[in-house]
Amino acid sequence: PEDFGFISYSDQPPGCSADNQKFGHSKGVVMVDKTTAVWLLHSTPQFPFRRDQNKFWPPSGAKNAQTFICVKFPSEPAYIEHIGNVLRFVFTIYVASVFELNVKHPPGVLQLLIKKGDVTFYSIAKKQAVKEKDLYVGDLYVSIAKEVKSHVNVQTWHSDTEGDISYCKGPENVYNIKSVQIKDLGEWSPGNDHSKWCVDENKLWTCIADVNRAKTQFLRYGGALCIKDKNISQAAPPAGRRYKIQTHT
Repeated sequence: PEDFGFISYSDQPPGCSADNQKFGHSKGVVMVDKTTAVWLLHSTPQFPFRRDQNKFWPPSGAKNAQTFICVKFPSEPAYIEHIGNVLRFVFTIYVASVFELNVKHPPGVLQLLIKKGDVTFYSIAKKQAVKEKDLYVGDLYVSIAKEVKSHVNVQTWHSDTEGDISYCKGPENVYNIKSVQIKDLGEWSPGNDHSKWCVDENKLWTCIADVNRAKTQFLRYGGALCIKDKNISQAAPPAGRRYKIQTHT
C-alpha cells in the first residue's frame, strides 16, 4: 500500500555480511503506516530472508536459539525521530535521509520510548570503544548495569575464544550466563544460543539486545530495547528454567 513503508537493517543480510569496521552489530525491522509504527529488534542472521524467493525465515534461524522483541506505537514524528536517532549509529550510510538527525555520538543511556499502563519501554544505543583504550566503554551491558543501578545477568552468543569474562569491577557488575537449563528440554551453553538479553538482579528490568559481550563487538555500535516491568523480569527465568552464572574475573 502507498501509505506503508519499512526498513530492514542487518549486519548479516542474505548472502553477505556488513564490514565490521564500519557498521554496527545490529538487526531489526521498522514498519510504518499513517497510524502505526512497529519496531522489531532481533538476533537472527539473514532475517527477513529473500522476498524474490518468497522465503521469509532463513535457514540460519533454525540452528540456534534467537530473541525477538516487537514494540508498537503511534507513527508520530517524535517516535520516528527517536528510532532514526538509534539507527543512525548502526548503519549511517543506508539510513534514509528522513531519519537523519544531527547527532554525533550515541548517548549510551536509556531513553524513554513509550509507556503503556505499568509497562515502560526504553531504548539504548551503546557507545563505541576506541581500539584497546577503555574497551568497556563499548560494553552495552556495562552501560545498562550503570543505567539501571544494579548487577545484571547476561546471555549472549559466543564461542570459547570470543566471549569476554564477567565484568566485576563494580559498583554494578555484569555476570555472564554460562548455561541455561529448561525442564524437559535440557541444558545448553552460549555457543548454542544466539539470543542476546539481560535481566537485572532487582528483578525490574529486562533488555533484549542485538550485540554480544565480545571485545571485538565493544568496538562496534549496537543497542537494546528494555522493558521496565517487574512481572516480566521475574518471569526470566520462568518456572522450570535455571541458569549458571560466571561470577569471577
